[in-house]
Amino acid sequence: MTRRKTLLVLSMVCLSALIVAPAVAQAQSTRSESGADSGPIVRRQLLFRSSRLEVAPMVAFSINDAFIRNTLVGANVSYHLNNVFGVGLTVGYGALQMDTTLRDNVHASLTADDPRRLNSLSYSYMKWTADLGISYVPIFGKFTIFNGAITHYDIHLMGGLSVVGEDVVGASVNSVTDPGLAGTRPGGMLGVGLRFFVSDMISINYEIRDYIYSRAQVSRGAANPQLSNNVIMSLGVGIFLPGDVKISR
Repeated sequence: MTRRKTLLVLSMVCLSALIVAPAVAQAQSTRSESGADSGPIVRRQLLFRSSRLEVAPMVAFSINDAFIRNTLVGANVSYHLNNVFGVGLTVGYGALQMDTTLRDNVHASLTADDPRRLNSLSYSYMKWTADLGISYVPIFGKFTIFNGAITHYDIHLMGGLSVVGEDVVGASVNSVTDPGLAGTRPGGMLGVGLRFFVSDMISINYEIRDYIYSRAQVSRGAANPQLSNNVIMSLGVGIFLPGDVKISR
């Protein structure tokens, strides 16, 4: 008899739980969808990019040129449509060209073999660049430095159209310049960047852009342009206007 009573009590408890649980869940769901529990999970979020103009002077370096490395100075001007998407124009001008070790080795080899062969050897280098594209910020957040100051950051992707102006330098004063090396080269641009905000208006930008276009880096009388990647690494300082940062609700 006792066992039967125990089983009956357990059955009633289980049945009550099955009846009450859906009602409790429904009440919790109704409460979470109304009043203070509704809305976005993250509130009062700082929108560092939303509806702001960014002007970023920069210094850039070509990192995969085989024969002539280039240092460029320029700037990026972007308007951020919201906190994620933006449109921008980037321009750069080659201010300093430096020979690579490969070019020095080629010169040494040709000089030892037959110095006259240098007279027909020419190299191209990036004289100026311009690209127009869009940016997308898939990742952004913040972290603390030395358990004190809070720094906001973002990782952004870039893509668009580009135009590259290439010039030529010869191996010697009397070298014959191949006109196929120089000129304006249309193409595309892909890039990725990292931005650190040091204040509401100022950021430090580190970016890598890959300019994809047809070029010939070296010629001995007849250039043979091929689709190539010219990768530029840049470091800039972003200035955001207006100075006030929007805050989400």
